[in-house]
Order: sequence, then C-alpha cells, then structure tokens
Amino acid sequence: MVQKVSVSLHEQSFYIDRFKGCRPSMTTHHLHQDYEIYYQCEGERIYLINGEMYEVKRQHLVFIDKNVIHKTVLKNQQKYERIVMNFRECFLNASERILLGSLFENGPHIVPIPPNKRELIHNIMQRLFEEYQMKRKGREIYLRALLSQLLIESNRLLEAVSPQKTTKAMNPQRKSGKPEIEKIITFINNEYANDISLGSLSDHFHLNEQYISRLFKKYTGCSFIDYLHAIRINEAKRYLNETTKKINQIANIVGYTNNVHFWRVFKKVTGMSPYQYRLEKQ
Repeated sequence: MVQKVSVSLHEQSFYIDRFKGCRPSMTTHHLHQDYEIYYQCEGERIYLINGEMYEVKRQHLVFIDKNVIHKTVLKNQQKYERIVMNFRECFLNASERILLGSLFENGPHIVPIPPNKRELIHNIMQRLFEEYQMKRKGREIYLRALLSQLLIESNRLLEAVSPQKTTKAMNPQRKSGKPEIEKIITFINNEYANDISLGSLSDHFHLNEQYISRLFKKYTGCSFIDYLHAIRINEAKRYLNETTKKINQIANIVGYTNNVHFWRVFKKVTGMSPYQYRLEKQ
C-alpha cells in the first residue's frame, strides 16, 4: 500500500544540504521534480524507493530519478553523516545533460565508492556544499562545473562496478508499475504549464474525476487545484529568482493565461506579490 506522499518544492535549480547526527526516520514518502544524489559520508541509512528497501552504507552514492517516491529510514539508532543534492535538468548545459541518462534511468543506482576514489568524491561534495553556502560571484558557473565533474566521475564508477557489486533491494518485489497517485503527480509535474483539469486527468488516466480528487486528498493532504497552484507558483518563484524575465512572461510560462489571476494566486500562496517577491530576493 502506498503511504502518504509529500512533494518537495525547491525554489532553486540547484540545492544541497548536509546533515550530521541522529535524525529519525522520515515520516512520509516524498517525490520532487529534481534529480537527487545522496552521498553517505559516515554511518548507514535505509532507503525506501518505490516500495523497495536498500541498505546505504558508508561511502555509497545513491542516484534517484525525478518523480520517484522515496524516503530514508534510521538504522539502529546510529549517528550518520550525509550530503544530499537536488538539481534540475535546466541547471546543466545541453552537452552536460547527456551524463544524466545512465545514472538516473532504470534505477535507482546505489554505488559503492572504491577506496582510490573516496577522497576525490568527498572533496567534490565538500566544495559543492561550501560554494553553495557562499553566494560569491560566479557561483552558478562553479557549481555547474563541480556538478559536471561529479557526474563524469559517477558515470565512470557505475561503468566500472559490475552489476553484482551494486547494492540490491533488501526485499525485492515484482514490479507492478507506478502507483496511480505517483503517475498522476508525475504527469502534473511534467505538464503543469499546459491546461490541466480534473477532466483532462480523467480522460488521460481513464479514471473518474471524483476518484482522482479523493486520491489526491488521501495521499497528499491537499486538493488537486491546490497542488497545481503550488507547483506553478513554485516554478514562478524559481524564474523570479534566476531570470530577468518579465512577470507577465513568467505567468504565461508556468501556465497562467490570465495575469490578474496569476497575481492573485501568487499573493495567496506567498503572502506577497510577484514584484515584491523579486525585490526581496535581489
């Protein structure tokens, strides 16, 4: 049975976080529109990905595709240290996006880092985290260069590791496809800029509108329309943060054909107008 699902919304195309200590298990599964790389510096953690359980040990890398349901679970009450980063495809240049395929498709991939590569991977991760914190001139270029280096090294690691040496699921199950709610959320995450309604979802998935509405409330805790607005407004915030596009252009890009409606929804969700939000973030 699918547990309740939350959706992580990052306002940046690149995000990185570090934790050291003893954090309890995540209470809900979650998914997001970003690619995820998880680096287990010390200790161990259990990863639940699409209903399967994986043991992640010290000096392991985990690669999770976008729109995949997952969460981490505490193991034996032990302390651990990890770095996790999330990034959008748009953060990379076109030539760099080629590096994503083998790492994230047909996954998840949990790859042990061999001793001769541990210092290199750790240093790249450390520099990524430090650069992200500092907000210096040229930060985005430097972050992209470091991420590209990590992706290249990770691809080489994956190629060098035989399938028998990658971490397998602790409780392998027969794949039955994505649960309905994950399919619906993934569809909205990909198509939010288009005209989406309960009716169009009903036609696309051959499901009753009321059933979809109940499914959303049950697993996400919010209505379909509230979720759609949350995705669109979060994308609008990202454009306001990272581009100089006009506000009316951004409204259209994220799926609002009526600019007045966009301003009203943005203020309802964030407590301020798009213009005020952009000024605060400058």
